[in-house]
Amino acid sequence: MTVLSAMVISLSSVEVTAQVSRSAQRSYEKALDAYAVKDFSLTIAELDKAVKKSPDYALAWFLLAQTHRDLSSDSIAIIHLKRALNIDDSLYKKGWLELAELFWISGDYDSGIAALDMVVKKHRELKQYKWVRAGLEFSVVAVKSPMPLSVITPLKGEVNSIRPEYFPTMELSGKRMVFTRLVQSRNNPSGQEEFFSSSLIDGVWCEVSPLKGINTMFNEGASSISGNGKTLIFTSCATPRDGFGDRVGAGSCDLFESHYDTQSKSWSLGENIGAPNSNSWESQPTLSSDGNFLVFARALHVRGKGSDLFGAIRGKDKVWGKAFPLPGKINTPYEEESPFLHPDGQTIYFSSNGHPGLGGLDIFVSRKQSNGEWGQPENLGYPLNTHNDENSLMVEPGGVFAIFASDRSNPAGDLDLLRVELPPEARPISVNALTGTVVDHLTGKTLVASVNLVDKNTGSVLTSVNTSLDGFILPLPVKGRYSFEVSCEGYMFNIAEMFTIDSPNKSLHVEVRLTKIDAGATLSLSDVRFNSGSAVLELGYQTDLVLLASWLSSNLTTSVEIIGHTDNIGSALANLQLSEDRAEAVVNFLLTSGISADRLSSTGRGDQVPISTNATLEGKALNRRVEIVVN
Repeated sequence: MTVLSAMVISLSSVEVTAQVSRSAQRSYEKALDAYAVKDFSLTIAELDKAVKKSPDYALAWFLLAQTHRDLSSDSIAIIHLKRALNIDDSLYKKGWLELAELFWISGDYDSGIAALDMVVKKHRELKQYKWVRAGLEFSVVAVKSPMPLSVITPLKGEVNSIRPEYFPTMELSGKRMVFTRLVQSRNNPSGQEEFFSSSLIDGVWCEVSPLKGINTMFNEGASSISGNGKTLIFTSCATPRDGFGDRVGAGSCDLFESHYDTQSKSWSLGENIGAPNSNSWESQPTLSSDGNFLVFARALHVRGKGSDLFGAIRGKDKVWGKAFPLPGKINTPYEEESPFLHPDGQTIYFSSNGHPGLGGLDIFVSRKQSNGEWGQPENLGYPLNTHNDENSLMVEPGGVFAIFASDRSNPAGDLDLLRVELPPEARPISVNALTGTVVDHLTGKTLVASVNLVDKNTGSVLTSVNTSLDGFILPLPVKGRYSFEVSCEGYMFNIAEMFTIDSPNKSLHVEVRLTKIDAGATLSLSDVRFNSGSAVLELGYQTDLVLLASWLSSNLTTSVEIIGHTDNIGSALANLQLSEDRAEAVVNFLLTSGISADRLSSTGRGDQVPISTNATLEGKALNRRVEIVVN
């Protein structure tokens, strides 16, 4: 949102009218020369002389408005621009549109609408006119119908200080937060950005301390932490004298990746993440809970010249792929920045002035659609958004409360971290932290395995993590149908159904026991879905069978027997035939998935080997199964 510098060029070439004195003209010409070299103090001084000598000198008032806008003195710019337009609006055809924009970003929406009504008809086709009109009309309605927010309060505890705090990021547990603080610096009078962490104890944020190992004498800011708290993606920017310091970068600001060492209890300095970076400005990352999907803001060299949100995916080789613009309706020709991807993987919050808003950067929410694109952004409304810039928002894993940076509660004007309860329509899917370990069934030895959380309706993998000797953590959505898949080289895989969750913010812990791939090892697949009373597989994603095919593809020396079982409904002979046919259907599925026929055999046992009672519906469901036996 800037008054176009083209205005100054046009003003310098306009022929001065007779009502302007020669001394006023000379002062105006000196002001133009001073403006050209950005000597704004001299510009204003000469223009003040010009308008005192000739109060109706429209050109001088126009340039005064431009100069004060450059100095971010919008309230003064409005006064001067309005004065100039009332004297002679023919000198600057887009003047009323610029005035409407200034009123908009200053929060005077009614005056902005009135200024727009003065815009010449031919300018109403301009993209800028439509943008300002949409924003002003939205603002008028939003202020009259505020969102039902709870009281916005500073975070309890020790996070906020006399220094600015912003860009919070939280582990999946919700118990530890990392944020950026602007601290005093000998090398930079305006301060230096560093990372701090804090722990939540009994509802209070305490134990605030700088991150060890990652902070340097240069700026580090705008970070995002993985769900397990072991990986940090952050921004580092080059300085004219020292570049990126000990780090290696390509653009004005690049993204780096740091890892936490549990033994030294410190972070690595950070390595450039590679392909997602360019010679442009990359910053403000947000990392998926599993650490494999990244969203960030990219601008054309200089922030403020338009920025978009980009994504990048980490491959199985742990290397980041090339960046791509987020598909869908998020990006505009204006600014999109400060993204936050909620651990549900389906909801993203970001700041923008390109969608209808209240004047500055507003916070929006967008939800992932079934085709993988991001849907139409929704403004979080007033009073969370105002005519000032709002950004740096993070929503807690439970989805009810958000934390964001603002100076609205600080008389000194510095940014603090505030907390607010979101209205239901602005909330993501609530997630809980599922922690666990994977162990050998016989020895109890901890294993390093792959853990996937799969949407059973679509087959999409929502979260994929590799466990460590410390176990794993992943987000567990409160609603939906999911399967929990665990695989490890040399072991039978394991599929667990979604756990029952009766309340948000409830942590769960599981121990998954895997059996080694030995002759006679068995695995029961209870969720292979057939049409009722038939051996025909149901259409749609078959979680168990897809994972079985993948497991056999990864264990090429393993051959298996597929055994079908039924409940006791029907005759024993019919059940035997049905079980054989269903086992054969599974074999055919595996064959079409590329598994060699010589590794597969099948048989049926009918209702002769129940694993539960047939007296209940639940027992019957357990008895209707397919078993895998290693040959």
